[in-house]
Amino acid sequence: MNRLSLAATLKPALLCGSLLLGGCANLTAVNSYASDTHRLTTAFEPMLAGSSHSCTAKYLRKKAITARDFDAAAAEKAAATLCGPIEADNKVMTELNGLLGQYADTLTALADEQLPSYKGEFGGLKDSLATVKRKGSDEPLFDDGKLSAITGLAAHLSRIATQRAQRAAIRDLLDHEVAVLAITNALNDYAQHNYRGWQKDEQRELVLLREALDNAGKTEPLAANYLKTQLLAEEKQIAAREQAVEAFSASIREMQQAHALIKQKYDQPDDKALAAQLKQFALAIAKLDRQAKAAF
Repeated sequence: MNRLSLAATLKPALLCGSLLLGGCANLTAVNSYASDTHRLTTAFEPMLAGSSHSCTAKYLRKKAITARDFDAAAAEKAAATLCGPIEADNKVMTELNGLLGQYADTLTALADEQLPSYKGEFGGLKDSLATVKRKGSDEPLFDDGKLSAITGLAAHLSRIATQRAQRAAIRDLLDHEVAVLAITNALNDYAQHNYRGWQKDEQRELVLLREALDNAGKTEPLAANYLKTQLLAEEKQIAAREQAVEAFSASIREMQQAHALIKQKYDQPDDKALAAQLKQFALAIAKLDRQAKAAF
């Protein structure tokens, strides 16, 4: 056997041994998990815009139907002031979602033996996250422990980007499970309580507006019927957005279980439980993609 063929024969064994003291890293699983996690972050982005839209749409819809002297420009200005705090929270949640995307992209780069890139816009994330409250209360979305875990992950990602890419660094990233859980639970909470909360407000408003249109229909039936048709279309759209939130929550649960199993079975490439969980995660993400396209 010549030197080249001997090196080719020994390389996989040496690689597996050097990575995990005898274990072989499951890089296929890491790639699958990272890819679907990135798709999860992509699906979350429209929900942020959707929360602002729900707030402004509710206000403008009510003014358009109930105000005697409707001024569209004035109503838009008032809606922007009313919904401004939501826009501020959305900017923070966009950063948090971006951090999860960075985490997924870094895992992919390491699994592919590439040098990860790092976007350094997460420096003030801790202070920003501390300002985000649950809808309708003064309760912060993050406690001190979660804030520390999240900023620790951001700092770790920045260090990895300045070092030579090593596959063994994947295990270090997987060990940041507390931060990953804090981020994904926060995104899910925001989708369920803040974003969905505004949807619920819209739905309640639509019921009241439909009653107002019933009364208006006695004197202006054509206009009332037209607006009822518009309300019906908007009700269907809200229902589609609600289904997207449920699909997002289901994907979060599958993602968290996948993370726990990869961390546990990283050096077991043929583990059937891990393969099955990654398949469940992929199916959940596929459903989320379909629901997101219908909703947004």
